[in-house]
Amino acid sequence: MFHPLNLIAIAGYLFIIAVIGLVAGRNEKNTDDYFLGGRKIPWLAVCLSILATECSAVTFIGAPAISFAAGGNYTYIQLAIGSLIGRILIAYLLLIPFYKYKVTTVYEFLRIRFSRGSQITGAIFFFITRLLASGVRLFVASLAIHVVFGVPLFAAIVLSAGIASAYTLWGGIKAVIWTDVVQIIIFMGGATFTVYLLYVYSGGFETIRQVAGSAGKFSVFDMSFDITQPFTLLTGIIGGCFLTFASLGTDQDLTQRMLTCRDTKLAQKALIWTGIIDFPVVFVFLTIGVLLYVFYTVYPDPSLPANKDHLFPYFILTQLPPGLSGLLIVGVFAAAMSSLDSALNALASSAICDIYKPYISTGREESHYLMVSRVMVVFFAVALVGIAYMCKNLGMVLVLAFKITSFTYGALMGVFLIGVLTKRGSTFGNLIAMCSSIPVVFMVTLTSIAWPYYIVAGTLWTFAVGTMFSPSMTLRRFSTAMKNFNFLQDTSDDLIHSDK
Repeated sequence: MFHPLNLIAIAGYLFIIAVIGLVAGRNEKNTDDYFLGGRKIPWLAVCLSILATECSAVTFIGAPAISFAAGGNYTYIQLAIGSLIGRILIAYLLLIPFYKYKVTTVYEFLRIRFSRGSQITGAIFFFITRLLASGVRLFVASLAIHVVFGVPLFAAIVLSAGIASAYTLWGGIKAVIWTDVVQIIIFMGGATFTVYLLYVYSGGFETIRQVAGSAGKFSVFDMSFDITQPFTLLTGIIGGCFLTFASLGTDQDLTQRMLTCRDTKLAQKALIWTGIIDFPVVFVFLTIGVLLYVFYTVYPDPSLPANKDHLFPYFILTQLPPGLSGLLIVGVFAAAMSSLDSALNALASSAICDIYKPYISTGREESHYLMVSRVMVVFFAVALVGIAYMCKNLGMVLVLAFKITSFTYGALMGVFLIGVLTKRGSTFGNLIAMCSSIPVVFMVTLTSIAWPYYIVAGTLWTFAVGTMFSPSMTLRRFSTAMKNFNFLQDTSDDLIHSDK
């Protein structure tokens, strides 16, 4: 693995992202520059950056593992259908008010719509979601480095986090976006070239058709209405829509990119195009898994890793010649960096704009907030290292990453939907709805219902409970209302009228 050609490929990649980070950070004067790039980023760069972050090392490693596994096929791509629907809804429900109020973080919208309490609650849920999910992503990337280079897992985690935090620390969101553009070109180029190599290595079309066809690997659509199955058309449309709406519409990590465009129309254009391009991207990674299955069926390997998440790195290490293997490892690096850098910047932006600036240190100079923003990048990088290392004994990483977000995404999505679709809701009601949705989702996880529906349950619960509260309803009003309701001393219509 330490062949000179591989080292040249890796060194070249690190040099490129270092230069981008330095150039991007030259004119950082305030938090608007640091977190939003002055709202001057081209829409195509934003589009590619969103795609790079969505793919991440979880897709690079996890998607091939899904299609390779017993019973695995192309049905995972059905989620992309619902994902496109979710993006269209975000473009016309959320981006318009986000740009209207010129928010830096999406949780500022909750303050404008409800109060500061809702803003803080949304930010806290985001911190939990993003730290856990990005911790899994960091673990996946480090796992590949660990398998290929043979370095200790903890050292691989620290190395990955250190590289991502270095250029993010200096260059802010501009460094994140422009390195993402380079990174998606690298890892999609590497993935596409891998498909070609596996096609040749496996013996061509006829062999692939026979081996993969007999194993049912070419199945794309599952028309079942069974909600216990994660990859059916029904689940793809419903689960994919809810998951995408929550992740791209209420998670500062991904939504922040859209807020860097000049206006709403360009942001909408960038977002919707990500949904269209998502289909071929997912197809490529699932194809890698199918072709790996064919290759190792034709050429059995007794040393094949039992953990399917190790499979693609193992193939890179054992089957690719020097130079090509280095290119693919650079692809893994790129996939990892594209998710970590954005998470660090988003976590820092929410910490500064939603917590630090309005509550801890108000009225300071922009130079102070810019300095603290960089400190927060380092803080969250350290936190992600700890979380990633705790993931080492957990299961299939792609499913794990989605399950983690399902516990909090539903709460966030429910509150944002209350904000844009109704005139109901209050800070107290939002807190009750969001917090109570977590045990509800947990109970759903104890059933046989498939994981894409977890976020659906959390969203519906949060929305239903949150809309029970009128804008002026406080804890005291709520207690009185419940007492009156229990003893049939009032009607719901009178209660709503009194709140107004």
